[in-house]
Formats: sequence, structure tokens, C-alpha cells
Amino acid sequence: MAEERGLTVDVEGFDKAMDDARERSRTAQIKQTGGAIVMDAAATALLHNRGVPTTDDKSKFVLFQDHESTIEAIYTGKEFLETAVAGNEFGVVLYSTSFYAEQGGQIFDTGSLEGPSGKFEVYNVQLYGGFILHIGSFVGGTGIFSVGDKVVCKVDYQRRSLIAPNHTCTHMLNFALREVLGNHVDQKGSVVLPEKLRFDFSHGKPVQPDELKRIEDIVNDQIKAELAVFAEDVTLADAKRIKGLRAVFGEVYPDPVRVVAIGKNVEDLLKDPDNEEWLSYSAELCGGTHISNTKEAKAFALISEEAIAKGIRRMTAVTSDGAFEAIEMACSLKQEVIDASNLEAIMLEKKVASLRSRVDAAPIPAVMKNDIRQMISPLQEEVRKAQKKIAEQNVQKAIKCTIEKAEAALSDGKSFCISHVGVGSDVVALREAATKVIQQKGISVMVFSVDEAANKAFVYAGVPDKEGKWKGLEVLEWLTVALGPLKGRCGKGKAGLAQGQGTDASKVEEAIGLATEFASLKLG
Repeated sequence: MAEERGLTVDVEGFDKAMDDARERSRTAQIKQTGGAIVMDAAATALLHNRGVPTTDDKSKFVLFQDHESTIEAIYTGKEFLETAVAGNEFGVVLYSTSFYAEQGGQIFDTGSLEGPSGKFEVYNVQLYGGFILHIGSFVGGTGIFSVGDKVVCKVDYQRRSLIAPNHTCTHMLNFALREVLGNHVDQKGSVVLPEKLRFDFSHGKPVQPDELKRIEDIVNDQIKAELAVFAEDVTLADAKRIKGLRAVFGEVYPDPVRVVAIGKNVEDLLKDPDNEEWLSYSAELCGGTHISNTKEAKAFALISEEAIAKGIRRMTAVTSDGAFEAIEMACSLKQEVIDASNLEAIMLEKKVASLRSRVDAAPIPAVMKNDIRQMISPLQEEVRKAQKKIAEQNVQKAIKCTIEKAEAALSDGKSFCISHVGVGSDVVALREAATKVIQQKGISVMVFSVDEAANKAFVYAGVPDKEGKWKGLEVLEWLTVALGPLKGRCGKGKAGLAQGQGTDASKVEEAIGLATEFASLKLG
């Protein structure tokens, strides 16, 4: 085609552009999934044999502060390098780090490593056998890292500040679940992300709306109480003695282990570990990053609760601005429902259908969603009553109009009648009208109706003989002729009745004319 128009195609340039596009797509996918490099047991064993120390990550608990470190190893996923240059993704093991490696349900930190010869974007951080691997690539297409280089860790603390309240709120949620549902509740997993938190727990039945409200209220009450969040490393044996301490069943914890307590100093818990009072506080084994005071979470909203396996439930929640946004959206939908209650029935039907769909899909607090659904229910009932009334009116209208047509036809000596009634897409009304004419007047009948909004025409035809043919007029043949101008199709029919519809309602008068001619011809 290009040659025909006197043009040439730069095939080499096109191929290069396609390769570049594929690379951009691959890079974007890697960043989205958090990098694809995995360090296996053989790789960590090699580091141990080389005398590389496991990564010191105590600085991950220090906020808003850059951290200086040294590159101990560079790993491509297949081999260790002494030097890596821009162009490929690789992983960096440091002597120490302020980055949080993904573990305990909390997602990894992101940020950058900055050295004298380039800026390395970190988009995944993983822990392998004590070694923390910072996975990423150089920014701007230039850069070089070598083992022994000094680098500065620059964590994206703005992102971390979204993760921390979500993690602390998982602890408060865990506490609230036991308070409301009972001590049988055990944590079965969690995911802590910047945009939300997810918490899995043991419970044999759905959590009821009133229970959801109490759970949500407990967490929000703790936020409003502005409770201090304490964390301290203690021996595993001492930690396990604390009354009411929570841990994930089956999880292997280090020794010493970190205890995170909300509203009570860890030292106080350790001084009197058997005190029943500690059951009123959240205390867990956790190596994650947290806020320093519950007020930093601002607000908490439970978005969903569902079953994920037999005896296992899952809750999803948002905090901070995400919670405020969810509540604001719920209030807006609630107001729409209130406003909808003032609409007339004809407008209410579409509005209620739209509202129900939007409320079901909306990421709003589950308690508020349940309340809004209950507000919609009487509106749905109102719509059903209105639909029933309209349907009854349609049937009466269609029968009356068609009977009048039949009587006029009989007075003119005709053995068929054709009626055009205004009942939209209500084929039930058309069927009732056709049936009544056949039963009461004993002649063939065809009934038309148009849905102008959809530009569709609906047709019902019938003959007195249940075999579908009467005095030379075959019902399907008659209906097919009528549907021609309407660009329609019909079914097989049953007991002398058949229906069809067409997609060009503008030709309904032409269809009526053809149907009249055909019936007159067949019936004489």
C-alpha cells in the first residue's frame, strides 16, 4: 500500500520502535509486580561462604532520615557481579538498610539508592535468608554500582506514611474482632498496602451488620483516644508470658522478638505479664512499621467482609484520607437515595436500578452500604407496585383497543383485525389482547406496539385454530410478512399464537399495510 502511494517504509526504525515499546511494557510490568529477581538457597549460601554479613535493618524503624550504607553484593537473579551498569534490572545487598523488606503481610518499601555514579530506583525489597535484596534499575539510563561503593538509602517515606497506619489498624482490628466475636478468632493472614489493609481470620459465619458497626466503632474509638503505640525488642520467652499477647499461629518468630502494644508501654506489660488488665489492650508480636500514635490513622472504615474458605472470613478496610473519602462517597449516595424518594414512578425505576448497581460496586463502609440498601428497598417496592399497575393498565388498554378493532372488522365482514396499541415493549399485554380477540370474537388478529426509545417494534399474531392455520391464513407466514419492513424475526409459535420483534420501528405503518394485504389475500 505504501509503495502504491510512492512511500517507503523504515522497517529497521519500525522494528526498533517496537522493541523499545516492548521493553517499556516489560519494565512497567516488572515495576507493577515489584520486580522479578529471586535469591534462592544456593545464592544465600554463596554469600555466607564469601563472608558477607546478613543485612542490618534496624534503621527501618527510623523515619524521615536518609541512611548511609555499603554495597556488599550485586545479584542479577542468575549470578553475582562485582559491577553493574545501567540497562538491566538487578538486586543490591547492603551492609545495612532503612528499607523495609516485604514480610509479615506488610508490603515492601520503595525509594532509591544514590551513589556517586548514579541513582538506582528501588521498586521491590525482599528478604532471603537474612539478606535484604533491593531490586530495581538505574534512573535515566546511566549509572554504575560496584561492590564496596557507598550509597545513601532514600526511602519513599510519603508512601510509608500511608502503609504505617494501615498496619497499626490491622492490630486494632484484630483486637476489636475478639472483643466483638469472641476469643475463638485467630488471625489467618493479612496484607498491608498503601491504599488498604486486608485481614483474614477464623470465624464460622458471616459477621452481621451490627457486629461490623461495633468492630468499626472500637477501632475508631481507639483512634480518637490518641493512644500511644509502643514497640520493644524482648526475648521470645518473656513476650509469650504477656497476658493476651496475639501472634499468628504457625508463624516462626525470631528471638529476640519485637512486641507492639497500643495504649500501654511494653515495659509495663513485662513487669506484670499475668495481669488480666492486659486483655483490654492490643499487644502483638510484629516486626512491621507502625505509627507512633493512633491519632495518625485519622479514621477507619470497614469496606467489605466475606468468606474465603470454610471457617475463614476476610475483611478489607481503609484508613486516613481513604476512610474519609469512603464515608463521603457513602453520604453522597445516601443523599441521592433521599432525593430519589421524591421522584415520580416513571423516573424512579431507572434511578433505583442505577443506585442499586452503584451502591453494590462502591468502595464505601460496609455498615453504611447496608443502611443505604435498606433505604433503597422501599423504593424498589414502590417501583414494583408501579410496574404492576402499569402492566395492568397496559393489558386493559391493549384488550380494549384490539377488541374495538375486531368488532369494527366483523361489522365490515372481515375475518381478521390488526391493532396498533401504545404499550411499549409489554409483550404480555399484546398476547392478552390477541388471546381475548380469538376467544371472544373468533377471528385472526395481529397486534403491534412500538418502543420508541429503543426503536423496536413488537408484534403478536394469532389465529383461532391452535394448529396455526385458519381458512388459508398461516400465522407464522403472516407474521413473517409483517416483520419484513421492521427488520425483525419471529419464533416458532404455539397454539395458534406467535410473536416477533423488529429493529426498525419507523416502518410499523408499512408493516401494518403489508399484513393487511396478506391477510385479505389469504382470507378473501
